[in-house]
Amino acid sequence: MNRITIAVLVLSAAATACGTSRSATGGAREGSGTVTGIITLADEVGPKTGDFCSGLDVRVTPTGAPADVLGNRTVRTSRSRCSYQVANLPSGGESLAFSVKLPAAWQCGNGATPTVTPEPQTLQLRDYQTETRDFRVSCAAPSAGTSTATP
Repeated sequence: MNRITIAVLVLSAAATACGTSRSATGGAREGSGTVTGIITLADEVGPKTGDFCSGLDVRVTPTGAPADVLGNRTVRTSRSRCSYQVANLPSGGESLAFSVKLPAAWQCGNGATPTVTPEPQTLQLRDYQTETRDFRVSCAAPSAGTSTATP
């Protein structure tokens, strides 16, 4: 009888530990907010082969602590663009900073540096709110001072 009681206690303790595990994002800072969206690449931005979105860094942090990355992030290649989702974000109205860092492999055919528009902004999420933020990566023409054309 004692063996059965001990086995039940061990199993219930293990089940409790599994049910209360926290993510690497801080646990106490988790919530029910989500940010999702699409990042579209202009025709002149490449390469667009394979899993070209794998180096894309989408982050949500507290505005006062940019090193404290929050949420569970997922980035996927979908229809020649990147889709992302950051879930389990604080949803109590805390001011959050949202940032998008492009992979170094993304280059512009005209020699310019790829840029993201619109500029990522801060956000505040309520309970169970999903915010959609879509972006476009494009290339501005290189400035006249950097032109390599000869007359």
